[in-house]
Amino acid sequence: MKKYYPSIRALHLYFGLLISPLVLIFCISVLVLNHTDYINNRYPIQNLPVTKTHIDKIPYDTSDLQTAKNIIKKLGVKGEIDFIFQNDSQISFPVLLPGFTTSIKIDKQTNDVLITRKEEGAFRATNFLHKMPGPHNAKLRGNSFFMQNWKLLADGVVYLLLFLSASGIFLWYFLKVERKLGWVSILVGIILFTGLLFFLLT
Repeated sequence: MKKYYPSIRALHLYFGLLISPLVLIFCISVLVLNHTDYINNRYPIQNLPVTKTHIDKIPYDTSDLQTAKNIIKKLGVKGEIDFIFQNDSQISFPVLLPGFTTSIKIDKQTNDVLITRKEEGAFRATNFLHKMPGPHNAKLRGNSFFMQNWKLLADGVVYLLLFLSASGIFLWYFLKVERKLGWVSILVGIILFTGLLFFLLT
């Protein structure tokens, strides 16, 4: 096994550097989620001017998602379509991008369009990347090119983190100088995890 040490060490180093920017995004997003009040006070959401326009008649006899896609294509809006609401008189839905939300509301009788935009900033953008794609509204999730690729990228980061954990243990095993400190670190990690699990279950 020791003959694989140089190769695993190189992979451990370069894979770690490769995903470090993405791991940083996830780390920042956790801090933002834990300190929502601070972010809201320091970096408030900016409401941009409301836009009113009109589009040509579009078919409403297709699926809700296809109808929404036809609408944003006509309007030149890009992003992830989310939570479509439709009844006999109107259709409305938000279109999401990291740090930016566009809400579209259409009168189905007149085809008049009301567009509202919110600029949420870079910190909230990390929240979006952390939580999306997710289990909520799974039937619609991944309907944009960006989200399809981000889903693959997020999966890749998880797999590489698992590799880094396994390779880190492998490399530590052959570093006898670090053996005692490594055992202490593992023990402290187990204690912290067990203690947290105990408090969650009691």
